[in-house]
Amino acid sequence: MYSTLHPVIYKAKMLRQIRQILDSEGFLEIMTPILRRHPGDDDRPRLQLSDGRWLRESPAFALRCNLQHAPAVYELAACFRPDALDATHLPEFTMLDLYRQDATLDEVLALACRLVKSFYKGPIHELSFATHLNDDLGIDLFKEPDAGDALVRHFRQMYDEPDISPLWLIDRYITENIEPKSRGCCMIVTDFPLLPEVRARQREGCGAIVERFEILIDCVEVVHGYTDEDNPDRFEAQARHQDSFGPEDAIMCSMMRDGNLPLNSAGFGIGIERLCRMGMGLESIEPFQTSLPFTAP
Repeated sequence: MYSTLHPVIYKAKMLRQIRQILDSEGFLEIMTPILRRHPGDDDRPRLQLSDGRWLRESPAFALRCNLQHAPAVYELAACFRPDALDATHLPEFTMLDLYRQDATLDEVLALACRLVKSFYKGPIHELSFATHLNDDLGIDLFKEPDAGDALVRHFRQMYDEPDISPLWLIDRYITENIEPKSRGCCMIVTDFPLLPEVRARQREGCGAIVERFEILIDCVEVVHGYTDEDNPDRFEAQARHQDSFGPEDAIMCSMMRDGNLPLNSAGFGIGIERLCRMGMGLESIEPFQTSLPFTAP
């Protein structure tokens, strides 16, 4: 759809269609602050301004806070990261983030698939990450409660990176072993390890699996979603275990403990330029960068 249009026009029409779909589903569009007081963390650093504040790399936490005002919210947000321009990254980009109260993972996954299918018409497959890990490494996330820690230890040894973060280790394994399986198609990946997704809820009855999914298209992550951890004590313990409990995590836990935030929710994020790239069949995300004369290089 719209694939013969200029990328700027294609993106504009995509945003309009996404708004129409979400509005029909009962979502309310919310705007959250771009400027933040905190620097993010080592895995998701933020760009700092000269006045000491930072630009958001994601609207997710601030958006989730608005579930206290409406049962289903979304934002099409300008985001910033200190990434070099390449085929899949822009220093300034657009994210769709949304949350819904009392939603299951299957419900938000179905909505994510509906949005993706509106623009991507290729084949769609599914893959269980946990099954793949069991077949490839012999680590059973379904049955072993400590399998997440065992997986991180295995990756540290395999990549000879004793001090790197679990998120980096998982991302490298996904890049090398999972993303290539989506070449030439769209692939829904489920059954992720609990570590390092410490802000997501553990699947009931499973040893070390988190309620999370990704949607990959032609080796690129386009969608990332999960069910939110509903227990603030467990949220904090898991984040501290991975040395990733930051100031915004503390705010979120405080809101949950004080009853100012609904506990049961789920949501996802979509990289808009990445979805545009796939919908148009382009080789790179670069045509979607902001490149007007008054924009800093």
